[in-house]
Amino acid sequence: MKLTQLLTASLLLASSMAWAQVQPMPGNPDYDNSASRNAYNLMRESTYNRYVTFNGSIRYGVSMPMGTSKNYIDKLSPANVIATMEWQFPQKFSLGLQTGYQYSQQRLPRAIYDLGEETISAVQTRTLTLTPVMATASYYFSDPASAIRPYVQIAGGGAFVNYTNFYGTLSDANKKFAGAIAPAIGLKVFGQRESRLGGEVQAQYQNVFYNYNEINNAQNVMLSAGLTYRFY
Repeated sequence: MKLTQLLTASLLLASSMAWAQVQPMPGNPDYDNSASRNAYNLMRESTYNRYVTFNGSIRYGVSMPMGTSKNYIDKLSPANVIATMEWQFPQKFSLGLQTGYQYSQQRLPRAIYDLGEETISAVQTRTLTLTPVMATASYYFSDPASAIRPYVQIAGGGAFVNYTNFYGTLSDANKKFAGAIAPAIGLKVFGQRESRLGGEVQAQYQNVFYNYNEINNAQNVMLSAGLTYRFY
Protein backbone atom coordinates (compact mmCIF):
# COMPACT_ATOMS: atom_id res chain seq x y z
CA MET A 1 0.00 0.00 0.00
CA LYS A 2 2.76 2.41 0.92
CA LEU A 3 4.60 1.47 -2.27
CA THR A 4 1.51 2.27 -4.36
CA GLN A 5 1.10 5.64 -2.65
CA LEU A 6 4.79 6.43 -3.19
CA LEU A 7 4.58 5.59 -6.92
CA THR A 8 1.45 7.72 -7.33
CA ALA A 9 3.07 10.69 -5.62
CA SER A 10 6.18 10.30 -7.79
CA LEU A 11 4.10 10.25 -10.98
CA LEU A 12 2.18 13.37 -9.93
CA LEU A 13 5.41 15.20 -9.09
CA ALA A 14 6.98 14.27 -12.46
CA SER A 15 3.86 15.34 -14.37
CA SER A 16 3.83 18.71 -12.57
CA MET A 17 7.49 19.34 -13.38
CA ALA A 18 6.98 18.43 -17.07
CA TRP A 19 3.93 20.72 -17.37
CA ALA A 20 5.84 23.59 -15.77
CA GLN A 21 8.61 23.17 -18.37
CA VAL A 22 6.16 23.08 -21.32
CA GLN A 23 3.86 25.91 -20.23
CA PRO A 24 5.63 29.26 -19.53
CA MET A 25 4.38 30.85 -16.35
CA PRO A 26 4.60 34.48 -15.19
CA GLY A 27 7.55 33.54 -12.98
CA ASN A 28 9.43 31.99 -15.88
CA PRO A 29 12.17 34.33 -17.28
CA ASP A 30 11.34 33.25 -20.87
CA TYR A 31 7.71 34.16 -20.31
CA ASP A 32 8.61 37.55 -18.86
CA ASN A 33 10.95 38.38 -21.75
CA SER A 34 8.41 37.34 -24.41
CA ALA A 35 5.59 39.31 -22.80
CA SER A 36 7.82 42.38 -22.45
CA ARG A 37 8.90 42.19 -26.07
CA ASN A 38 5.29 41.87 -27.29
CA ALA A 39 4.13 44.79 -25.15
CA TYR A 40 7.10 46.90 -26.28
CA ASN A 41 6.47 46.15 -29.96
CA LEU A 42 2.77 46.94 -29.55
CA MET A 43 3.57 50.31 -27.98
CA ARG A 44 6.09 51.11 -30.71
CA GLU A 45 3.73 50.16 -33.56
CA SER A 46 2.11 53.31 -34.90
CA THR A 47 -1.67 53.69 -35.07
CA TYR A 48 -1.19 54.68 -38.71
CA ASN A 49 0.29 51.23 -39.40
CA ARG A 50 -2.41 49.30 -37.54
CA TYR A 51 -5.70 50.83 -38.70
CA VAL A 52 -7.32 52.65 -41.61
CA THR A 53 -6.52 56.36 -41.16
CA PHE A 54 -7.21 59.53 -43.13
CA ASN A 55 -5.28 62.13 -45.09
CA GLY A 56 -6.48 65.46 -46.49
CA SER A 57 -4.56 67.73 -48.88
CA ILE A 58 -5.08 71.11 -50.51
CA ARG A 59 -2.66 72.38 -53.14
CA TYR A 60 -2.15 75.34 -55.47
CA GLY A 61 -1.02 74.50 -58.99
CA VAL A 62 0.25 75.87 -62.29
CA SER A 63 -0.81 74.01 -65.43
CA MET A 64 0.62 73.88 -68.93
CA PRO A 65 -1.69 73.02 -71.87
CA MET A 66 -0.80 70.00 -73.99
CA GLY A 67 -1.92 68.60 -77.34
CA THR A 68 -4.83 70.34 -79.07
CA SER A 69 -5.56 72.41 -75.96
CA LYS A 70 -2.68 74.65 -77.11
CA ASN A 71 -4.71 75.48 -80.25
CA TYR A 72 -7.18 77.27 -78.00
CA ILE A 73 -5.04 78.57 -75.10
CA ASP A 74 -1.26 78.22 -75.26
CA LYS A 75 -0.41 80.09 -72.05
CA LEU A 76 0.37 78.74 -68.58
CA SER A 77 -2.56 78.81 -66.19
CA PRO A 78 -1.72 80.11 -62.69
CA ALA A 79 -5.26 79.64 -61.29
CA ASN A 80 -5.63 76.03 -60.12
CA VAL A 81 -6.66 74.59 -56.76
CA ILE A 82 -6.81 70.84 -55.96
CA ALA A 83 -8.30 69.18 -52.87
CA THR A 84 -7.96 65.48 -52.01
CA MET A 85 -9.34 63.26 -49.24
CA GLU A 86 -7.82 59.78 -48.77
CA TRP A 87 -8.52 56.65 -46.77
CA GLN A 88 -5.03 55.31 -45.94
CA PHE A 89 -4.67 51.56 -45.45
CA PRO A 90 -1.83 49.96 -43.43
CA GLN A 91 -0.69 48.08 -46.56
CA LYS A 92 0.80 51.29 -48.10
CA PHE A 93 -2.06 52.05 -50.48
CA SER A 94 -4.95 54.49 -50.28
CA LEU A 95 -8.29 55.25 -51.93
CA GLY A 96 -9.69 58.75 -52.13
CA LEU A 97 -11.68 61.49 -53.80
CA GLN A 98 -10.31 64.53 -55.63
CA THR A 99 -11.87 67.77 -56.81
CA GLY A 100 -10.72 71.29 -57.60
CA TYR A 101 -11.00 74.34 -59.80
CA GLN A 102 -8.89 75.01 -62.91
CA TYR A 103 -9.17 78.21 -64.93
CA SER A 104 -7.32 79.24 -68.10
CA GLN A 105 -7.60 82.48 -70.04
CA GLN A 106 -5.95 84.13 -73.02
CA ARG A 107 -6.75 87.46 -74.66
CA LEU A 108 -6.02 88.11 -78.35
CA PRO A 109 -5.49 91.53 -79.97
CA ARG A 110 -8.46 93.25 -81.58
CA ALA A 111 -9.28 91.82 -84.98
CA ILE A 112 -12.08 91.46 -87.54
CA TYR A 113 -14.21 88.32 -87.11
CA ASP A 114 -16.85 86.89 -89.41
CA LEU A 115 -19.60 85.46 -87.18
CA GLY A 116 -22.03 84.03 -89.68
CA GLU A 117 -24.50 86.79 -90.53
CA GLU A 118 -22.35 89.62 -89.23
CA THR A 119 -18.76 90.84 -89.19
CA ILE A 120 -17.43 92.49 -86.04
CA SER A 121 -14.26 94.10 -84.73
CA ALA A 122 -13.57 92.75 -81.25
CA VAL A 123 -11.03 91.67 -78.68
CA GLN A 124 -11.26 87.89 -78.37
CA THR A 125 -11.00 86.50 -74.82
CA ARG A 126 -10.71 82.73 -74.61
CA THR A 127 -11.57 80.98 -71.33
CA LEU A 128 -11.70 77.36 -70.21
CA THR A 129 -12.82 76.19 -66.76
CA LEU A 130 -12.48 72.62 -65.51
CA THR A 131 -14.01 71.28 -62.31
CA PRO A 132 -12.81 67.68 -61.85
CA VAL A 133 -14.52 65.07 -59.68
CA MET A 134 -12.42 61.90 -59.57
CA ALA A 135 -11.66 58.85 -57.47
CA THR A 136 -7.99 58.21 -56.67
CA ALA A 137 -5.88 55.15 -55.93
CA SER A 138 -2.34 55.67 -54.61
CA TYR A 139 0.59 53.44 -53.72
CA TYR A 140 3.15 54.75 -51.22
CA PHE A 141 6.75 53.56 -51.06
CA SER A 142 6.96 53.95 -47.26
CA ASP A 143 4.65 53.03 -44.39
CA PRO A 144 1.77 55.34 -43.35
CA ALA A 145 3.63 56.73 -40.31
CA SER A 146 6.81 57.70 -42.20
CA ALA A 147 8.15 61.25 -42.29
CA ILE A 148 8.82 61.07 -46.06
CA ARG A 149 6.23 59.41 -48.30
CA PRO A 150 6.80 59.26 -52.10
CA TYR A 151 3.89 57.85 -54.10
CA VAL A 152 2.35 57.12 -57.49
CA GLN A 153 -1.32 57.78 -58.15
CA ILE A 154 -4.03 57.22 -60.73
CA ALA A 155 -7.26 59.24 -60.74
CA GLY A 156 -10.33 58.64 -62.85
CA GLY A 157 -13.82 60.06 -63.12
CA GLY A 158 -14.97 63.19 -64.90
CA ALA A 159 -14.84 66.97 -65.11
CA PHE A 160 -17.38 69.68 -65.74
CA VAL A 161 -16.06 71.76 -68.65
CA ASN A 162 -17.03 75.38 -69.35
CA TYR A 163 -15.73 76.59 -72.72
CA THR A 164 -16.53 80.27 -73.32
CA ASN A 165 -14.92 82.35 -76.06
CA PHE A 166 -15.85 86.04 -75.86
CA TYR A 167 -15.91 88.34 -78.90
CA GLY A 168 -16.47 91.63 -77.11
CA THR A 169 -19.99 91.30 -75.67
CA LEU A 170 -20.80 88.23 -77.80
CA SER A 171 -19.71 84.72 -76.87
CA ASP A 172 -19.39 81.16 -78.14
CA ALA A 173 -20.13 78.87 -75.18
CA ASN A 174 -20.24 75.13 -74.59
CA LYS A 175 -20.74 73.41 -71.23
CA LYS A 176 -20.73 69.68 -70.57
CA PHE A 177 -19.52 66.92 -68.25
CA ALA A 178 -16.80 64.71 -69.75
CA GLY A 179 -14.79 61.71 -68.57
CA ALA A 180 -11.26 62.25 -67.29
CA ILE A 181 -8.13 60.38 -66.18
CA ALA A 182 -5.10 61.77 -64.34
CA PRO A 183 -1.96 59.77 -63.45
CA ALA A 184 0.44 61.49 -61.05
CA ILE A 185 3.58 61.17 -58.96
CA GLY A 186 4.10 63.02 -55.70
CA LEU A 187 5.86 63.40 -52.38
CA LYS A 188 4.56 64.12 -48.88
CA VAL A 189 7.05 65.40 -46.29
CA PHE A 190 6.24 65.58 -42.58
CA GLY A 191 8.46 67.08 -39.87
CA GLN A 192 9.08 63.71 -38.27
CA ARG A 193 7.61 60.23 -38.05
CA GLU A 194 3.92 60.29 -37.05
CA SER A 195 3.69 64.09 -37.41
CA ARG A 196 0.29 65.15 -38.65
CA LEU A 197 0.90 68.32 -40.65
CA GLY A 198 3.22 68.29 -43.65
CA GLY A 199 3.86 69.57 -47.16
CA GLU A 200 3.08 67.94 -50.50
CA VAL A 201 4.27 68.38 -54.09
CA GLN A 202 2.75 66.62 -57.10
CA ALA A 203 3.14 66.40 -60.88
CA GLN A 204 -0.05 65.32 -62.65
CA TYR A 205 -0.98 64.67 -66.28
CA GLN A 206 -4.67 65.25 -66.94
CA ASN A 207 -6.72 64.18 -69.95
CA VAL A 208 -10.37 65.25 -70.16
CA PHE A 209 -12.26 63.60 -73.03
CA TYR A 210 -13.80 66.85 -74.26
CA ASN A 211 -14.12 67.80 -77.94
CA TYR A 212 -15.28 71.20 -79.18
CA ASN A 213 -13.96 73.55 -81.86
CA GLU A 214 -10.14 73.64 -81.50
CA ILE A 215 -9.99 71.14 -78.66
CA ASN A 216 -9.80 67.38 -79.20
CA ASN A 217 -9.27 66.13 -75.64
CA ALA A 218 -8.37 68.81 -73.09
CA GLN A 219 -4.88 67.89 -71.86
CA ASN A 220 -2.53 69.57 -69.42
CA VAL A 221 0.38 68.93 -67.07
CA MET A 222 -0.04 70.43 -63.62
CA LEU A 223 2.62 71.07 -60.99
CA SER A 224 1.15 71.72 -57.56
CA ALA A 225 2.30 72.23 -53.97
CA GLY A 226 0.47 72.66 -50.70
CA LEU A 227 -0.36 71.28 -47.28
CA THR A 228 -1.30 67.77 -46.22
CA TYR A 229 -2.72 66.56 -42.91
CA ARG A 230 -3.04 62.98 -41.67
CA PHE A 231 -5.22 61.93 -38.76
CA TYR A 232 -7.18 59.05 -37.20
